[in-house]
Amino acid sequence: MAKTLDDYIEEITTLAGGRDMSTRWYRDQVRTIVPRTFSEGGVTRLIKSGNTSSRPTYGTMNLYMYDPKLKEVLEYYDIFPLVMPIKKHKDGFTGINFHYLSIPMRLKLLEFMRPLAGENRIIGWTRLARYKLIKPCVKRYLAPHVQSRFLKIDEEDFTIACMIPVQRFKKASTQKVWADSRTKAL
Repeated sequence: MAKTLDDYIEEITTLAGGRDMSTRWYRDQVRTIVPRTFSEGGVTRLIKSGNTSSRPTYGTMNLYMYDPKLKEVLEYYDIFPLVMPIKKHKDGFTGINFHYLSIPMRLKLLEFMRPLAGENRIIGWTRLARYKLIKPCVKRYLAPHVQSRFLKIDEEDFTIACMIPVQRFKKASTQKVWADSRTKAL
């Protein structure tokens, strides 16, 4: 039976022994425990295996499957976004998709976002707009194009979730997306 996201997180948390470890330690554990890539079916199983809901949880990270309305005109897109929703719309939401950044940049963004996060907390744009790493990550998601339930990532698991390689970009390589994001953030 395939491991779930919760299984990976539990294994890494057990290794930490309840201690607050460095980001480098967590990254090294993710590299040794988690597969380098997940198949699309594997990511879908990860989403189905955890604490899911039919709506995103604001102020926390959510992982889900997405099929963009305008995928034909987009340069590239992520079908498994890891998003912290920041604004509600009548037909969806705007969120920060961490997958558009390389892992070290994700962790810097997470360090900035963590004090603002909190379950069911809407984070105001004025607090975020000044932070350059946000720019390439702000994406608009339409509710009818969400293809799965939303897997809520607990705050204590944000760091691990940022490091698990579940992003799936279509029409471009992950390295191209990250290079473009680095340019936009500078």
